[in-house]
Amino acid sequence: MPFIMIDQGSSAIRQYTVPKQSGTAPLEASNPVRSVKGQSQSGHQAYADNQQSNQPIQKVYQAFEIMSQPVVSMDLSALELESAWQTMQQYKIKHLPITQNGTLNAIVSEGDILKALAFKHPRAQWLQKKVYAATEQTDIHQLAHVMFDEHIGCLPIVNEEKEIIGMVTRSDILKLTSQYGPMEFWA
Repeated sequence: MPFIMIDQGSSAIRQYTVPKQSGTAPLEASNPVRSVKGQSQSGHQAYADNQQSNQPIQKVYQAFEIMSQPVVSMDLSALELESAWQTMQQYKIKHLPITQNGTLNAIVSEGDILKALAFKHPRAQWLQKKVYAATEQTDIHQLAHVMFDEHIGCLPIVNEEKEIIGMVTRSDILKLTSQYGPMEFWA
C-alpha cells in the first residue's frame, strides 16, 4: 500500500486516544475582528464577544466536517516537475496529491518542487511516496496530532476505494481552532 491509513492502527505512527470532549463546528463569529483606520479589535475581545453570543455551539468530530473539496490532483503518468508547479500555482495550493488508476499514490508539496528545481533532483527524489491518509470518519484530534508529529502539512481524505475525496490542511485545523468556537476545543 503506498500510503498509511492513520486510523487503522498502523505501527508506523503513534496511536492516540480520542478525547472525551470534541471540538466545535465552524460558525460565524458574532463580532469578527475588524480593522478600522489601522486599528484592529483585539483577538481576545473578539473571542470574548463570540463566547457571549447566543449562537448554539455545534460539535465537530470527524474529518468530513472540515475537509476541503474538491481536491486538485494529478495523474502519475502525466506528472512532470513543471506541470506540477504550474498546477499548484494555478489553484493556489501547497500540496498536490498524485493518483494512479484513480487511487492515491503519492503527494508533492510546494517545498519539494522548489528543492527539485533548485537542485535538479530526479522525480524519484521529489515525489513523496510515504503518504499518510485518513477516512471521513477520522477524529479531528487524531488528524492534528499526526500532522504535528509527522511534520506534514496535509492529510488526504480517502474513501473505501482509496480515491481522494477531500483534503485537511494545517490551515483547516488552524481555522477551526482560531476562528470558530471556544478555545476549550483542545482541552
